[in-house]
Amino acid sequence: MNNMLRCGWYLMVLASLVGCSHEPRLHAVSGSVTLEGQPIPDGDILFITPDGTRGPDPAKVVGGKYELKTTAGKKRVEISASKIRPGGARGAGGEPVAEEYVPARYNTQSELTAEVQAQQKNRIDFELKGK
Repeated sequence: MNNMLRCGWYLMVLASLVGCSHEPRLHAVSGSVTLEGQPIPDGDILFITPDGTRGPDPAKVVGGKYELKTTAGKKRVEISASKIRPGGARGAGGEPVAEEYVPARYNTQSELTAEVQAQQKNRIDFELKGK
């Protein structure tokens, strides 16, 4: 094989190993979410970059646990959960409407932050307090 062909072949192999993706690298994050010491049974958690870019879709919180993938760096975190309250809000047809029970300072007005590390196991727990 002449040098030109050999060089081209090596470049193709190198490109396939390195990859040409322009997608940001995602890192696994997992942890627990409690409110007043009790696991949130069913909810959502969202990691948002400082520029306001929302990462992948919100992850589900199930039984107080969550798992998601996001880019490395500092994030603003929003956690929400709702449930039907006896005597609570009603829809147009009189059906009960689920109401958010996690305080706004953890979702729409979130004060929560997290630092996602590249090349590390990211376990980030959130212990929320009531009103």
